[in-house]
Amino acid sequence: MNNMINNKYNKKQSIQNIVTNNLRKAILTGEYKQGDKIVQEELAKRYGVSRMPIREAIKKLEFEGIIKSEPRRGAFAYPIGMEDIEEIYTLRLIHESLAVEKALPYITDEDIEELEKIIIKMENLDMNDETFEYYSRLNEEFHNKLIEKCPWKRVVQNARIFWGHYLSIGTTLILTDHHEKVKQEHRQIFDAVTKKDTMLLKNTIEYHIRRNMNELIVNIQK
Repeated sequence: MNNMINNKYNKKQSIQNIVTNNLRKAILTGEYKQGDKIVQEELAKRYGVSRMPIREAIKKLEFEGIIKSEPRRGAFAYPIGMEDIEEIYTLRLIHESLAVEKALPYITDEDIEELEKIIIKMENLDMNDETFEYYSRLNEEFHNKLIEKCPWKRVVQNARIFWGHYLSIGTTLILTDHHEKVKQEHRQIFDAVTKKDTMLLKNTIEYHIRRNMNELIVNIQK
């Protein structure tokens, strides 16, 4: 009985994730322009689903900031622009690179083991519509682990705010073709941690964030 319930739940979550991912990508890549109305009936027909997963997708994307709902009018797309991306990623770069610099002296062997376990999970994961949100959570876990020992708590808080923005999951979705680059960069970041090389760690983190920003801008401009 429990397996049947779990299977139904997993199937429901799988459909929900696919619908949310597709709608998110449509907004982030410019299929929907600023102020375009999100028509639930059209999306339900397009994706071959009921309106329930559409409503749930709209709620989630409204929380992420790329949809706005207005009473008696409906839901409307609010895609991000280049200046938004540059601002968010620049602020993330400043705070995260400082946080890893301050955290490095306090990172233990146990922390390094945990970081490697996360990397291995990410490397072994087959990226597709059903797994990319799990990958995004692992990615966030990896970056959070790097900075959690930073004694400057305001810097950590700010780094997490900018990393946790909807761009983190949007980047993972849009830049799936760059998965191999991301794996290599995470390994380079990990190697810098194991060597306790502060300058190398800062440089690899900054390169990783800046490359993500630039490639996201290129993809959105297409």
